[in-house]
Amino acid sequence: MAVGLMQVPPVVSLWDDPLAVLPRRKPQQFHKDQTVFAPEDAAESLFLVVDGVIKLSRISDSGRETVLDFCSRDTFFGESSLAGASRRGQLAVALEDSAVMEWTLADLEQIMRRHGELAPSLLRVLARRSTDADSRIESLAIDQISQRLVKVLLLLGERFGEQKDGAMVHVLPVTHEMLSKYVGTSREIITQHMSQMRRKGLLRYSRSGIEFDPAKLRDSLSN
Repeated sequence: MAVGLMQVPPVVSLWDDPLAVLPRRKPQQFHKDQTVFAPEDAAESLFLVVDGVIKLSRISDSGRETVLDFCSRDTFFGESSLAGASRRGQLAVALEDSAVMEWTLADLEQIMRRHGELAPSLLRVLARRSTDADSRIESLAIDQISQRLVKVLLLLGERFGEQKDGAMVHVLPVTHEMLSKYVGTSREIITQHMSQMRRKGLLRYSRSGIEFDPAKLRDSLSN
């Protein structure tokens, strides 16, 4: 008599994407320029971009804004809640009409009781954000303004770029003021560098957005 093989459940990696475990929530809709959360809000949940773009920034005591990141589709944000922060400490604003999904800390605790693999996968989210922050700090310390500007343009191209004719990509309109808040300089200096790159044929920009060849822009970092 043949002996049937025991059905072994598939192995789930402890480092799988949290979305493999997290239940779907009805997305919340945010209009362009609408605030998702403010620095003083309680850090009681984790968010995911379902559609659109969310800008994360930090506001100094003097009111100066520093842009920290641009979150694209399927990107988590608000992960300071996972690190035990009591307040957000950041400002999250929709750069265009956006949809986000939210899980409260109570939701996450209940899910972890059923799916133990969620905890290490969320740890991976925190580790990735920490690595990105380290790279950003390193760039601010050693890169020239022109290099930091190129890097943020390449970042936007990777996350939001739409392929155009040939090797060109088109990214959403980003003001020189917003770029300056990410790069860490003034709007006037960003305008100077953007104009120089346009004269060199490295990019084109208008109210409809920015277009460039990522390979050519990347090559300019070593020139």
